[in-house]
Amino acid sequence: MSDPGTVLGHEQALAGLAALYRGDGPHTLLLAGPEGIGRRPVARWLAAFLNCQDASPAARPCGRCSSCLALAASRHPDVREIGPLRITHAGRSRRRPEITIDQLVRRPQGDAEPLGPWLLVRPHHRRRVGIIDHAESLTAGAANAFLKMLEEPPAWAVVVLVATGPEALLPTVASRCVIVRLGAVDVSAFAELEPHPALRLGLPGPLLLARRQPPRFAAAKRAADDLMACLHGDLESALDAAERLAKSAEESASGADGDGVSPLTLLRERLRDLPPGRYAAALDALERCESALAAYANTGLAFTTLALELRGVVAG
Repeated sequence: MSDPGTVLGHEQALAGLAALYRGDGPHTLLLAGPEGIGRRPVARWLAAFLNCQDASPAARPCGRCSSCLALAASRHPDVREIGPLRITHAGRSRRRPEITIDQLVRRPQGDAEPLGPWLLVRPHHRRRVGIIDHAESLTAGAANAFLKMLEEPPAWAVVVLVATGPEALLPTVASRCVIVRLGAVDVSAFAELEPHPALRLGLPGPLLLARRQPPRFAAAKRAADDLMACLHGDLESALDAAERLAKSAEESASGADGDGVSPLTLLRERLRDLPPGRYAAALDALERCESALAAYANTGLAFTTLALELRGVVAG
């Protein structure tokens, strides 16, 4: 868990949350916004604010008390985060990650400490805060099993759902939440990461990931630029560039940085310079490549096919 005091931007949202929770505040909250906007840092900031031991509400979270330090060290007894399971019980990757009933409600052979019963235990500090990341991944069964907790959590509990928006949730879940929307922030301090699309969209999350891996980001940028430069050239150069792009993509997939250093993300941004019709065709080719990779197709073959299709697109 990152430092709960580290939130880039969202000053107005944080001030609103602080004002909202200076009293009792809502017990079920939805932090809504696109992936990478900073929803999880805001959720952790709120958990820190609610449990900070500083006597002055204006100084919370202080970052110095035992509660803030425990949260920064990922060992806070009153804060838990859950998210979609990506591995099945058999050890296979899930095609569609899900938040299951076992993660929320105690059942035979289920999780040893699901979120619902955990929230019922009185806190060591002020509040028990349960953060449900990617709440749109709740299965219908999990959502229905957790509705009573969302509607009537204990007086000391706050449930924070993180999702793109209420429309991504079941209506019965969204109707029980107070919604706080998070918008784009100023990311001009990341100008060295051009052409990352997160600069245009005001998404600090992917930019922070990219900044943590300068060599990998530089390699991804170089690979994307090389392929763009070769689309108008000879076939052999384009195929060599596709091979380098495939290697960069494999290195990106082997790390934990996701779109922060993805060459396909950077390539997609470079393709925006194409005329609208060709840009749409190029996006179709990219989506086919990503679908092939998701289906565990040969990486080299997927990128060779992509290069050939993009050459056809730019040639008209």
